Amino acid sequence: MAGEDKKRVAIIGAGISGLVSLKECLAEGIKAHIFEGRSEIGGQWAYQAEPDEKGELQSSMYDGVILNSCRDTTGFSDFPIDPERHGDYFSHREMHRYVLDYADYFGLHKHISLSTKVLGCSQAKDGKWNVRTQGVDGKQPEEGIYDVLISATGINSLPIIPKFKNCEAFQGEFFHSHYYRKPSRFEGKRVVIIGAGSAAVDIASELVTCSKEVHFVTRRGTWVMPRYVLGKPIESWDSRVSQTWLPPSVAEWLNTKLLNLVQGKHPKVLQPEHGMMAQNATVRSEFIERVRTGSIKVHRSTVDSFTETGVVLADGETVEADVIISATGYKRERPYLPSDVLSNQDTPEFETDLYKLIVPARYENLYFVGYIEQPGPTPPAVEAQARFAVGAIAGLHTVPKGEALLKEIRAWQAWHAKTYVRSERHVNTETYVPYIDSLLKPLGARPSFGRLLGQVFTSGRPFEALSVLIAVYFEITSSAQWRLLGHGKKPDLAKATVLRISSGKEKFTAKEEELLGL
Repeated sequence: MAGEDKKRVAIIGAGISGLVSLKECLAEGIKAHIFEGRSEIGGQWAYQAEPDEKGELQSSMYDGVILNSCRDTTGFSDFPIDPERHGDYFSHREMHRYVLDYADYFGLHKHISLSTKVLGCSQAKDGKWNVRTQGVDGKQPEEGIYDVLISATGINSLPIIPKFKNCEAFQGEFFHSHYYRKPSRFEGKRVVIIGAGSAAVDIASELVTCSKEVHFVTRRGTWVMPRYVLGKPIESWDSRVSQTWLPPSVAEWLNTKLLNLVQGKHPKVLQPEHGMMAQNATVRSEFIERVRTGSIKVHRSTVDSFTETGVVLADGETVEADVIISATGYKRERPYLPSDVLSNQDTPEFETDLYKLIVPARYENLYFVGYIEQPGPTPPAVEAQARFAVGAIAGLHTVPKGEALLKEIRAWQAWHAKTYVRSERHVNTETYVPYIDSLLKPLGARPSFGRLLGQVFTSGRPFEALSVLIAVYFEITSSAQWRLLGHGKKPDLAKATVLRISSGKEKFTAKEEELLGL
């Protein structure tokens, strides 16, 4: 690495983004350390049933969360999820256990400072970062100098609570979905939910089992997909071929037809003007049925104002409520970083000045990992971001600088503006397989058709190589495919995992157990 191993890297956050960044740094021989404000690792997956001693809730996880992505797509590329311990879709508690196992397996704990809040980070003229931290015990803050800083604090920490007219007049309970935990305490109450993202859909689906009324207020409408299609996880129908070979318009048409086939034409009251692929994915199997049966009452409008007993919508309709839940997303700021790190006065609306959502336009030696939403599972995407960032830190590839960097960012922003809904929620939305491929191509880790086909003739195991090719391109998108080739490759484990998932086996193969040391 030409001396790159002498660099010191500070990582902020011990959620999945921070942990995988640390793991990749250590794999390259780079000295790295995580600072985590909470007393445990796992980020959002470390469930908090109650506020901490300061009355704060860092995790947005609610008690009934089931993952939107399935087992065979969700795991990290070199640490597959055990099919004997996890169903197709599983709870946040099981996901947290998986994250803990990941940290144990790769020996990450000794490189993490828990209960240590990052107060601020400033960059010196030489490009290094001064990181100010303080323990939760309130002792004197400490400072450390680091060559590189990785921001890995995710996207669900700082709730956006709109300032509704006459909000203070409401006599009931009003809070952000970040603070929702269980449906039981809303027994017999009339609830209004504002917003149409994943949290809004999940909470509405939970509350219909106990609340007197559930009202769902959405301006644009939304697409909501089931977890299963014809008995298989929905991801099974979205292969690498459909994501990389088909024109987006054709993929959009096919996905819409498939959705209409399995759950009927989308309810008119929810039908958005934008296409299915222009928004972040929302998955909840029973939501559409609840809307059709009237259990969830959808109001296609916005909230104009609050009253003492409910809300007045923009169309003049009045909705009575005991509880109002604002499922209105999260702020994108990083309080510990300079205020112009993500955008400034020249940044187009609903855009961010990050190259590949990782490298900021105005600061060197700073990388973002985990600042992304995409129509796929989060762990493989943030892992690819970490590999890209650490690859740059280690000198394995280069990223543009100065005007060249800003030109690349502006070109991406123009594409992004044409592709996705113009809203705060979609500022950091990207594709799935194409995006990960773009990050790993500089490391030689993109599993191109030509390279996999070549292995059919050169590997000495043509039938195995052909099976891998078919699984990677025509079947479910396991993250193991990004460990088949290039820097950081683990081909034996990757092949074993890809072929096991392709075969539908419900337990690790002997080869996987051997390579994982189980």
